Amino acid sequence: MDLVLPVLATLALWWFSTGLIMVLAERSRGLRLVAMAGASVLAAIAVATLWMTRELATPAGTYVASLSALAIWAWHEMSFLFGYLTGPNRGTCPVELVGWPRFRNATATLIHHEAALAATVVGLGFISLTAANPAGFLVFALLFALRLSSKFNLFLGAPHFSDQLLPSRLAHLRSYFRVAPVGPFFIITTSMIAVLAASLLWGAAGASSPFDAALLALLGALAALGAVEHLFLALPLQDSVLWRWLLPARDPRRTPDL
Repeated sequence: MDLVLPVLATLALWWFSTGLIMVLAERSRGLRLVAMAGASVLAAIAVATLWMTRELATPAGTYVASLSALAIWAWHEMSFLFGYLTGPNRGTCPVELVGWPRFRNATATLIHHEAALAATVVGLGFISLTAANPAGFLVFALLFALRLSSKFNLFLGAPHFSDQLLPSRLAHLRSYFRVAPVGPFFIITTSMIAVLAASLLWGAAGASSPFDAALLALLGALAALGAVEHLFLALPLQDSVLWRWLLPARDPRRTPDL
């Protein structure tokens, strides 16, 4: 119980903040700017917090560092969904594009976002990778890896995916999603994530210290959530059900200020 409640609280915060960002993504330009400014302040505080807790190898240090990583992740999510940090290509995919040209065009739709995420992984690595408490770096790096896997699977093809929550300004991304049966890449990546989640949770159960137990449990829960997210791509279910509470707040007929 000492581990379950903090881990569930962290996941609940991720769930709520993700839904809130999706709601704000369809609001006015002015409100988005205010929200982005607030998120930038929180992200700066989060970076400072990661620096201050890098030697705090306790369960509390794990949760504080993890929440800081989630705040930084939220900044990146907002910058992408609000349309501030995406890529040079804002057009739909020409139907004749296949293979490498299609991949190149798809990459250009979000390369600035991906580069910023990768740079953040490197920066957080310098801050905490060799420290006593690397939780912030590990959480952010895991989220980055899970998101990359999801994007590659959407590009290569999946039988089911939900784009209901995609903001209007990013509607062109739908043209790069491919409906297709699951292939080897999906099976391999989803299996690897599931095995990783099971290994981390198993390690948490037998950890030699409260700090290791908290860190492994949190990472295992996030990996398990990533495996479930991948399964949504293969099953006739929509991950938008996780944020059903926010759908009435969004009007798909409305074109927001870009």
